[in-house]
Amino acid sequence: MVGVINHVANPDASQAVALAQAAEDAGAQWIGVADAFWWRDVWMLLGQVAAATERIELGPAMTNPYLRHRFHTASALATLQEMAPGRVFCGIAAGGSEVTAAAGISRRDAPALVTELVAFLRGVAGDGTLDAASGRGLDVDLDAVPILMAGRGDQMMRAAGALADRVLLWAIPASDLRRSVSVIGDGAAHRARPPELIWAPLVRHDDAPHASIMHVAVYASLNTAAEVRQEWGLDGSLVADIREQLVRGDTAAAGGLVPPAALEDLVFESGDPAPIAAIACELGVSSLAVPGFDPATLGGHVGWAASVEALLA
Repeated sequence: MVGVINHVANPDASQAVALAQAAEDAGAQWIGVADAFWWRDVWMLLGQVAAATERIELGPAMTNPYLRHRFHTASALATLQEMAPGRVFCGIAAGGSEVTAAAGISRRDAPALVTELVAFLRGVAGDGTLDAASGRGLDVDLDAVPILMAGRGDQMMRAAGALADRVLLWAIPASDLRRSVSVIGDGAAHRARPPELIWAPLVRHDDAPHASIMHVAVYASLNTAAEVRQEWGLDGSLVADIREQLVRGDTAAAGGLVPPAALEDLVFESGDPAPIAAIACELGVSSLAVPGFDPATLGGHVGWAASVEALLA
């Protein structure tokens, strides 16, 4: 069950479609398209992807409860289901640094708002009601969709364990993987069926573009647990400086500020499937996801992830 996360920066419709078609041809089960407000709209891109594919699951990775009203998210999911019946999921997270730094919105209440959004979407799928006070319903049928969640803060990871159908471990430092899975497990402690764990390790394959790897690593470094950042020497004013460069769109400058210890912890330099599979087995991971940078190389990366999954059995 290999997944793909579209990491083409600000993809247009043709780029989003090309990557999704390459993922489908390579045998990937799902593809997520980023919801970033300074890029092209995720739902319009997903509509194009739905029309151009036949099998692969698709959805936002990740939308957040701050920048779209929950009514619009429900409507968008229902519309996408009409275009791709049985192939839609919804990725939900707290939103990236741009929510705080550019939109000026605090994310301290993210666990509560994410919990509210998940409950709302499941409620609409159950009875169609958007607003209990007025009784107004959604005029488009919404079926229940798998909820994919990701997060690095402990409260968000507990919420993911408690709520999600699938939890994505995306670019989490190697030194913090075991603790993160434990926190997710705490959130899932009272569930009869725990969520599926999907791991997306950041691997420097020979054909992976360095700038793209750095882009992911820089964002991941800022969203890592404070204790781990401190061990890297990344806190205080340095975090603020890196975030400022990211908001300006200067990833190269931001990357130059990230301590080498952070990059060593975030990026696996070897693509050998065996050690990756050993870590995945220890964590209880059931499947992998890979970043999608280029349709031409995606097939090889999906094949690599499938080889890791084969070792999990």
